[in-house]
Amino acid sequence: MTTTLVCRVQRRLPIAVVALYGTLDQTSVARAVVTMRDCLAEAPTVLLVDVSHLVVASSAAFGRIVGLVADARRWPDARIGLCGSTVEIGALLAEYEPGDRPEIYTDVDSGVVASLDIPVAQRTSIALRPNAKAPALARQYVVDTCTDWGVTRVAKLASLIASELVTNAVVHARTPALMALRLGNAMLDVSVRDNDPRPMYRPAPGLTGAHEGEHGRGLLILEAMADEWGSHPTADGKVVWATISTKR
Repeated sequence: MTTTLVCRVQRRLPIAVVALYGTLDQTSVARAVVTMRDCLAEAPTVLLVDVSHLVVASSAAFGRIVGLVADARRWPDARIGLCGSTVEIGALLAEYEPGDRPEIYTDVDSGVVASLDIPVAQRTSIALRPNAKAPALARQYVVDTCTDWGVTRVAKLASLIASELVTNAVVHARTPALMALRLGNAMLDVSVRDNDPRPMYRPAPGLTGAHEGEHGRGLLILEAMADEWGSHPTADGKVVWATISTKR
């Protein structure tokens, strides 16, 4: 049986709102997850999900929505809230530990009002073309931004991380990319979004090819330099991110 789920993004930054209409089951949940991840890729402070018109036909499918709470907390350090929760959804949430549950709001308006008290991180971004100049442009942009934001102590480290992320996009995604920088809670966040849906390239240890080996070493260096890093799918590709403590 074909089910219908409509996902509408009603606003994005700094408070994102997604409204879900229809039936959530094992088939349609992928659409909801992709839409939510696409909003999270832009690093909002809060992602509010309007579930007042949602019918949950599968507890397992609903579990995938709840699972995004922990993912969003890890990166981009965003909160997820459900607005207009029904009695049925409330019963499903009761099965999860309090720390694993999303915030609950009566409706979207109350969720937005509550979210306005959350500090908004400084952010900036630059569009990059998939060519040999992109890594150098990214490095300079990071250095200039770190200087403007008063975190020059991590400028060199952040520029090296940005260079590696952009190089990965140029070499493997081969699509235009958007590099974003975000500063909040003493953490500098560097992310690169491209239009290639393939998962993040992670080379196996012991590569011997000249090009692959060099790039593999670059990603191993990235692992050593960043406090944390990872990759998430988006509606039209993926976002690869890394975080650096400014208290180093």
